[in-house]
Amino acid sequence: MTTDLRWPTYPLRNTVLTEGVAEKAEPGRGSCYVRDTDGNVYLDAIGGIGCNPLGHGHPKFVAAMHEQLSRIAVAARSFWTEPQLALAAEIAKRSPIADARVFIGNTGTEVNEAAIKQVLRARPDRDVIIAMETAFHGRTLGSIALTANAKYRAPYVSCLGEPENRFARMNVARAPFGDLDAIGKLMVQYKGRVAAVWVEPIQGESGIYPATREFIVGLRELCNEHGALLAADEIQCGAGRVGTFAAWSTIVGDDPDLAPDVIWFAKALGGGLPVSACVSTAALADSMGRGTHGSTFGGNPFACAAGVATLSIMDEEDLLASAAAQLPTLQKIAGANPHPRVKEIRGLGSMIGIEINGEGDAPAAKISGLAQKHGMLVTVCAGKTVRLLLPYGAGESILAEAWRILGKALDEDVA
Repeated sequence: MTTDLRWPTYPLRNTVLTEGVAEKAEPGRGSCYVRDTDGNVYLDAIGGIGCNPLGHGHPKFVAAMHEQLSRIAVAARSFWTEPQLALAAEIAKRSPIADARVFIGNTGTEVNEAAIKQVLRARPDRDVIIAMETAFHGRTLGSIALTANAKYRAPYVSCLGEPENRFARMNVARAPFGDLDAIGKLMVQYKGRVAAVWVEPIQGESGIYPATREFIVGLRELCNEHGALLAADEIQCGAGRVGTFAAWSTIVGDDPDLAPDVIWFAKALGGGLPVSACVSTAALADSMGRGTHGSTFGGNPFACAAGVATLSIMDEEDLLASAAAQLPTLQKIAGANPHPRVKEIRGLGSMIGIEINGEGDAPAAKISGLAQKHGMLVTVCAGKTVRLLLPYGAGESILAEAWRILGKALDEDVA
């Protein structure tokens, strides 16, 4: 292998992935499989961590990218481009927010930062944001302040109740995910100071835990009562992953009175290319005047064309319905052939967590390596939950193969 000159910021698997495996795809569809430089073929249940809704090398997506690249790939944000206008319109149409306005970026953490700026500008007399324990919102400074894991913040950022001798201090208070009483107490403790509440409708990195409708509706009511804004992070669970464009719609419904004030999407939105979007009410958008936020590459016509193509293909192939069916299909497969080390299969749609039982705090720690050995790429969340983020079109045969390979990995781990 060539010498690796990158920063050592990720645990590496010493595997070089090279291409999707077109011969294992259905005609006219993207592939759920990848090949490495040694010729090994894997079922790809990582997909760049949820960034591959169409599968690898989808012919229509590839053609759309060739077409756009032959026209214009980049333009300054002071100019409109047809793909940017089209993508903003498509996202606004699908968003749970009525009369929505859209800022297009590149990555999830970038639009999370945009949302932070927006709520603080919209509530200029308030300086506290409430975030959830076990949450993950990204790795830039504002995002890691809202992320629960303290190791990501040290030595950069201090939040409320933490050491103050760090580069930046952020007024972030935390409450347990799902605990309305705790959030209500923080509203009282920081009376008149809470600008917004941050929530993932499905917590991903902590192990795939969907919020209940009762919790989300309760947050909406608390925010209304205390004059705070409600902000929803759908970086991982949004853009169709659970069977509706916004996971919010699956969990809460489409009542505009219950919608968040701001919501953002990334990962699957670009079909494998870096596209993200922060969506807010028109009133909130008006708080972001000229120069208040920007992005050199955000909203570029090439990436926006990727987003438009991705959403179009999702519609043409009814991929949201396919995504919605993945969890119940896998639960049915597992029910017919259970494995003693699987404690629970949970999630929504194609955002699936398989909790593994065993000794210690990380009973699934070895499973990603063992699954790769047997032909499947997966990640493990919080040491105990195997995460599947397959392309939306993955059907029963693919899910059966995933279950079979996971069983082999679990059997070998026991041995």
